[in-house]
Amino acid sequence: MSALTSLYRSLTRHKLFAALNIGGLALGIATFLVLLLFVRFETGFDRAIPGADKLYVIQERYHMPGYPEDPNPYTMGGQLDVLRADYPGLQGTRYWDQNATVRQGNTVTAESLRIVDPNFFALIRYPAVSGDPVRALADPGSVVVTEQIARKYFGSQPAIGRAMTITIDGQTFPYRVGAVIADMPNDVSFRSDLFVPLVRARFANEWFDHWGSTTLHTFLRFPDAAAARSFDGELPRFAERHVFPDGNVKKGTWEQSLRPLVDNHLYDPADRNAVTTLGIVGILTLLIAIVNYVNLATARSGLRAREVAMRKVLGGTRATLIRQFTGEALATVALAALIGLALAELALPLINAAGGTKLALHYLGSASILPPLIALVVAVGLVAGIYPALVLTRFQPAAVLASARAPGGGRAGARLRGALVVFQFGIAVAFAIGTGVMLAQTAHVRDADLGFRRDGLFIVHAFANVEPADRAGVLRVLAALPGVSAITSAQNAPGSQSTTNTSTIYRAGLDESRGRSTMDVVVGDDYFATFGARLIAGRLFDTAHPGDDTALRQAGSKAPYNVVVNRTAAADLGFASPAAAIGGTLEGNGTMTIVGVVDDLRFRGPRQAIGGVEYRYSSKPFASALATIRYSGDPARFRDAAEAAWKRIAPAVPFEGRTVAQNLYEEYYKADAQRARLFTIGAVLAILIGCIGLYGLAAFDTSRRVKEIGIRKTIGASTADVLRLLLTTFLRPVLIASIVAWPIAWVAMRRWLSGFDDRIALSPWFFLAATMAAIVIATATIFVQAWRVARAEPAIALRYE
Repeated sequence: MSALTSLYRSLTRHKLFAALNIGGLALGIATFLVLLLFVRFETGFDRAIPGADKLYVIQERYHMPGYPEDPNPYTMGGQLDVLRADYPGLQGTRYWDQNATVRQGNTVTAESLRIVDPNFFALIRYPAVSGDPVRALADPGSVVVTEQIARKYFGSQPAIGRAMTITIDGQTFPYRVGAVIADMPNDVSFRSDLFVPLVRARFANEWFDHWGSTTLHTFLRFPDAAAARSFDGELPRFAERHVFPDGNVKKGTWEQSLRPLVDNHLYDPADRNAVTTLGIVGILTLLIAIVNYVNLATARSGLRAREVAMRKVLGGTRATLIRQFTGEALATVALAALIGLALAELALPLINAAGGTKLALHYLGSASILPPLIALVVAVGLVAGIYPALVLTRFQPAAVLASARAPGGGRAGARLRGALVVFQFGIAVAFAIGTGVMLAQTAHVRDADLGFRRDGLFIVHAFANVEPADRAGVLRVLAALPGVSAITSAQNAPGSQSTTNTSTIYRAGLDESRGRSTMDVVVGDDYFATFGARLIAGRLFDTAHPGDDTALRQAGSKAPYNVVVNRTAAADLGFASPAAAIGGTLEGNGTMTIVGVVDDLRFRGPRQAIGGVEYRYSSKPFASALATIRYSGDPARFRDAAEAAWKRIAPAVPFEGRTVAQNLYEEYYKADAQRARLFTIGAVLAILIGCIGLYGLAAFDTSRRVKEIGIRKTIGASTADVLRLLLTTFLRPVLIASIVAWPIAWVAMRRWLSGFDDRIALSPWFFLAATMAAIVIATATIFVQAWRVARAEPAIALRYE
């Protein structure tokens, strides 16, 4: 109780220092807690699934010139059947993404549906609410739904046994609800609302047993990591027996391996680095707050010197005093933690909106924030309190009581405080540089030339679900909407790629080994005109040339057909210039003649390199088609008009569409933009905490130098001279901090930018601007204190005690 009383008196006697200490710590703890929640959420994906550490996804990687080396977690549909034939005891299941619509009366609704093996819920055990999902999927006519779907379609009535009419990939099937599972949490990679059993007779298409196709996810279960590693070594031998003899996939160009399910969410190094960076921001912000506490505590230690001296005179031992002051530090940190917890609760809605997250503080259960918070209080209390306690208890009673002024730590104490300021402002400047680079890169991505005009473009994803015979009519109706200037259909659109067909294309007369992996895209009328693509050489597709239209070719024909390629494909295939490519003959996907070269269209994200593309034209409907419309006017109003027209002409297909800007953002820009915002928030708070500490030090040091300043003014120093002296004293460590921060920020930002194919240059202006901002902020922080002391009357200063 006496320790708490002592702490209370210390805090109330020096209210400014108490507010700065507790406020800085509270901000640091709040920032750390929020970013801890984010990191825990991102790194905790799929770990709530029972036995998740025993589950693995088969992934594929291609080694072909022009093809990305990134592994993808998809396989041929029938691979698991072939694996089971070779390895009878193997446990595995499949998970197949599908577009689906549920018909209820005259209403059709698009839903998230997955086709899975009947044993799916035996291996990946999501909690059941009613019914047995394993038994349900044994019936080909049964569907497993989540609680959300059960409420949506059946209200409060029991869902088991209720009928659902579901259209999957253009085929309509009657199902009955066989089981209801709990709604899946947000930290599950493979989630859906409806599950139906995989029946080959219903769903297997021509690509299901085609090696090299990427149809679905194949999961395998092993008793332990050693068994998984052993089977991973079997996959090359399996490929030798079954994959390469087929002839579609060549040895040396393709391999498979196992990816742990718990690593799937952050398997991309860019995602891992982003989460790690935000975790480091949280730790460093907390560290800045701890440094603030130590700095201010040691700075004001002289204010308690006589208290310590009297306690020693009255019999207090150094060990007792260390325990007292460490206990005070723990109590201070606990108070700051409570305030920080309240700040985190208040800030979470803003953080969730800025970062696109659904973070929440839980106080009970396995996700409780209380155990880490208590551990944080103890750790921070000990780290932040032990050094000030050692400094305070080191004072000698006789020297302190005989002195006319309280000790301030001397030159060594001043150097320590300066070093701590350099440390915290070094971190703050590095954060400021990182924030500037991230915001500039985000702005660059938003405004970069993508090879087409992104404004005034609208993608209708639902077009792929329209019956082929009805597509021409749908395009005519959409083309007649007010403001529409062009419309097309194709297998791709900015941000969307319905098919990922690639072929190894090579020039006629050259060896196939000199070929390049090239994306094959089928396009409809006015494709290049709709996107505003730039023609570099040759011509575009024209119906006046029969060789342009692949729809006119007879099945099995080996006659050459005309293609348009992009700039990258022309260069990859070895043509000296785009003009030199015109008339060139290509092999690999039949015999092709290049009639045109267009500039690269960046339909994918800024992190992905633009690859070679070969465009084929078809006047008739083709698989996996998306419709893209060029319009003018308000985007929201156009979307409403398009949806209204859609409901008149294709009522059986739910409308799905959005602008190209929205599509690119959702598919490629969103994650980076949201993480950049979280980084900016953390960086701003770190700088603010550093300023709080600097303000406290300025208040302490200027108050200690009142007599010195009075003497300087008496012997002729002007207010400007004194002001310059004080500002220089405080700005020197800020400048040193900037110099220290530059190489650290340069390495970190260079590594971050290396993850982008389309990126800004790491200009020196980012470093200079951050340093200037730090100087301005630091000057503004300490100016009031310095000005107040600098303009004080010498007579008053010399009377000061």
